[in-house]
Amino acid sequence: MTQESQNILLFSIPLIIGGIIAAINTDVVNNVTEKIESWTRKKQLRFSQKRGRFSRYIVHPILWVMIQFFNWTDGLSHRGIKNGLRVTIALYLILSWLFLIYAALTFVLALAFALIFIYIVFNMIIGSDKSPREAYKQGKRVVGSVGAGKRVNQETGIIQKETLFGFVDTDQRIDPDTGKLQTKGLFGWVDSDVKIDQETGNIQKDSLFGYQDSDTRIDPETGIIQKNTLLGWQDTDERINPKTGKRQRNTLLGWVDE
Repeated sequence: MTQESQNILLFSIPLIIGGIIAAINTDVVNNVTEKIESWTRKKQLRFSQKRGRFSRYIVHPILWVMIQFFNWTDGLSHRGIKNGLRVTIALYLILSWLFLIYAALTFVLALAFALIFIYIVFNMIIGSDKSPREAYKQGKRVVGSVGAGKRVNQETGIIQKETLFGFVDTDQRIDPDTGKLQTKGLFGWVDSDVKIDQETGNIQKDSLFGYQDSDTRIDPETGIIQKNTLLGWQDTDERINPKTGKRQRNTLLGWVDE
């Protein structure tokens, strides 16, 4: 049997059931169908008085339409035909209503998924639309060299000193954007002649020809303080912890805060 034949058969089932009821026309079957009709009328009246959304928009509409068809068939004198027609109409109405509800739910779900997808794509576009400078600032940390008992705040670049009450801001910072060592003045942060290149970690000093590299740098990846020798950059036993910004010394026990 083909799919088309199966669909035709399924569509014909209510008509077949109604035809059988009309053909046999027995008191037993007619009494059952009329009891169902009476029960449907009572339910329709009951649901028409309820205020719930499910009752008002899902159950009551289909019952109301069924009652209208029942009233239309009241004039038929043949009980078998009248009840068979009612059963056929009721089944077709119920199936049609269920299909409409299914279609509506499918549409709502598809719309919801589409809106979620659009929202995700929109956020991805907005996120990728950030300037390279903003993206760099979000992902980078501040590279800086500080003394013992101090650290560089990785968000603000402010050099902090350790006290009994924790780390407290000093009046110095390393500018997160330029890497310049700054001192806090009356009108904001004032640049000094020392700068730490945030890309290479080189400690630089201002001169007539601009900022010139010194023989010291902080490895941007490991935070280890290095000296420039004839053999290239050589690690010392000191570093700036890449996560905390604290100055540390390499010992037998590993890196220890100074």
